Amino acid sequence: MLKIAVMIKQVPDSQDITIDPVTKTLNRSQARNVVNPPDVNALEAALLLKDKEGGEITVITMGPPMADVALLECMGRGADKGILVTDRFFAGADTWPTSYTLASTADYLGGFDIIFCGEETTDSSTGHVGPGIAEFLGYQQATYVNKVEYEEPFFIAERDIEGATETLRIGKPAVVTITLNANAPRNPTLKKKIEAYKKGITIVANKDLKLDPACIGLKGSPTIVKDMKTVADPVKTPVKPGIEELDKVISVLVERGIVK
Repeated sequence: MLKIAVMIKQVPDSQDITIDPVTKTLNRSQARNVVNPPDVNALEAALLLKDKEGGEITVITMGPPMADVALLECMGRGADKGILVTDRFFAGADTWPTSYTLASTADYLGGFDIIFCGEETTDSSTGHVGPGIAEFLGYQQATYVNKVEYEEPFFIAERDIEGATETLRIGKPAVVTITLNANAPRNPTLKKKIEAYKKGITIVANKDLKLDPACIGLKGSPTIVKDMKTVADPVKTPVKPGIEELDKVISVLVERGIVK
């Protein structure tokens, strides 16, 4: 029976995000919240492993209280437990304190044989958190994985590398990050949704983890976004070259004998 965790994040739908023209930051107020798409693939990879080997899946997210919806959705897909890591001390965290807090949560819960993460999140696309969790916990890791199987006492991870497939054998405990579209995620079922709402989720706050406030949240974040700029969409606002630019292009083509 494997003890499995899946780290997820509730993110704004990328189709709904705009940039505030005054603050130059992402405006999430009008965006619909969804489970980060690669995290859904990570959950499916965990479910496939559980289907074959048995075990228990705990899905974990760090976020505001409203992120409980994302956990319940994952439980509706088949996860056994939901853990919401929420506290004002965690707010504003970049990838460093996020990895630290999630790793501390995994340790607080007794550790896991394997932790699944999505390759990256659609709202920041760093790919830092999975490897960060592995480093803080001292777990072995494999990134950008498409498939995971278990052959006691090792996990067998397959990953694509520049047109080839690399197969890794990693021991327990381990962290793997799963690529977007690595599998076909199953849909939530009505039965499992009802079971999820009956079970509810577990809240973990900093009074449980007892982390130094200087090392978490905004205070523990070394990255500060100072500015953000928008660029014109070339599809919606195509650039029209002037006559001078066209003359230069034609001259080069003639010189090279491409046109006469």
